[in-house]
Amino acid sequence: MRERSFTLKSYQKGLALHIRPEAEMEALLKELGEKFQSSRQFFGNVQVGLALSGKELTAVEEDAILDVIEENSDLQIVCLIGEDERIQYLLDEAFEETAPSEEESGAADGQFYRGTLKKGQSLETEHSVIILGDVNPGARVFSRKDIIVLGALLGEAHAGVGGEEEEGHFVCALEFSPEKLKIGSCKYKKKPEKRLWPDSYKKLPKMAALQGGEIIVKPVTKELLGRITVNNDDRSGQLN
Repeated sequence: MRERSFTLKSYQKGLALHIRPEAEMEALLKELGEKFQSSRQFFGNVQVGLALSGKELTAVEEDAILDVIEENSDLQIVCLIGEDERIQYLLDEAFEETAPSEEESGAADGQFYRGTLKKGQSLETEHSVIILGDVNPGARVFSRKDIIVLGALLGEAHAGVGGEEEEGHFVCALEFSPEKLKIGSCKYKKKPEKRLWPDSYKKLPKMAALQGGEIIVKPVTKELLGRITVNNDDRSGQLN
């Protein structure tokens, strides 16, 4: 009996897809299509995160996997989840940020943008935004509330645009290296990098928020997320 190219597990907030490192993409996509087509009724029509592991994939291959799942099921894949525990906590916060409150009439105070913003492109929104991709150099993101990039932030980000409560907003990214960064009217003054820092540190998830009138950038940890307070009026976060 031929061994399948992947194993699939279901969790409360999503699916974990482990791909055999030697799996061929053509065979993998065919098997995935058959699996999700036959299990369409079982999975139902819900929003889930998808964790990929096992095989190193290119962005094109990840998109192909997402497309074949969505074409052969009624699932809505809202984000890709990494194996790092810090990323899982970040995604939990992301789901909370965009979840509608009991007082709202079903309209979430946030939105998802799937795809990479390239040089010259810009994204503007009145809501908090979660970008499922990268913000490349020369690209810009403007939000009246908060910005979360589930990828690399290499371009420009401006949170709290036109907002009255500047210290109630933040910018967060899995790889944090913006060309320009503003929260409200406050500009981020990038400090010189220490050459002794390993590359792995530079790629840690980081969060920027106003503290004492200055933008402070810190690595995202479980402890840091636990210190974010949430304003019930606009569901914005603030570091304590």
